[in-house]
Amino acid sequence: MHPARGRVCGFARGLSVRTVLVAGAAGGIGEGVVRALLAAGDVAVFATSRSAGRLEALRRGLEPGAAARFTPIVGAAGDFAGAVRIAETAAGLGGVDAVVAILGRGWWSSGPLLDIAPEEWTSVLDEMLTGHLAFARALIPQLSTRAGSLYLSLGGGAAFEPLRDAGVMSIAAAGQVMLTRTLDREIGPGPPRIRELVIDGPVSTSESRHFADPRWITADDVGQVVADLVLRGATSWQPAREEGPLLVIGQRR
Repeated sequence: MHPARGRVCGFARGLSVRTVLVAGAAGGIGEGVVRALLAAGDVAVFATSRSAGRLEALRRGLEPGAAARFTPIVGAAGDFAGAVRIAETAAGLGGVDAVVAILGRGWWSSGPLLDIAPEEWTSVLDEMLTGHLAFARALIPQLSTRAGSLYLSLGGGAAFEPLRDAGVMSIAAAGQVMLTRTLDREIGPGPPRIRELVIDGPVSTSESRHFADPRWITADDVGQVVADLVLRGATSWQPAREEGPLLVIGQRR
């Protein structure tokens, strides 16, 4: 449930979504997104992960009716060739009306930016930024044939604040924001609409809940906001603010 109801924020109205592709579905946030989408309406979810085992564990945790609308796709969404294979698989299954891209790693810290090893710099940027370009490039052409379609990526509030001893995460997150803004400018009103949900703060997931602060937004909260945006085009989560193609949501009040 939303902790507060008030002004409605949204950026994708008039949607007619029947099938949603969730990249990174078996991660801590992805699990919450998949559950919320399947619970929110009569939609099918194509769920991607590198791990067949984690996808199967996610499927087993679903109610039977929801599990029947869940299709696992094993693949590397953040790799240029892997993203193309996922797009081809989705097209072979009938195509998708919306994409939710949850890509990249969790928390990373390795000291001051000037001390980072070159290979670590490359690894983090590949996972947290280049992967978003790879997946967008593979899926947006498919969405361009669907009226009212939506490409939604998830990002972090590190885009707006330099993180001590984790500066490359801030740089990658800021790059993702500019990637969203650039794609939105280039594609215009679409289809698809290009949007990013920025989560400004830590998230309590199945992996972090044992030390999470009660004020943290949870994976299920994020899932509910994503389901609102994908299926209704708006959310009443508070606090939230719109910044062009971005919707920034904060922690519980």
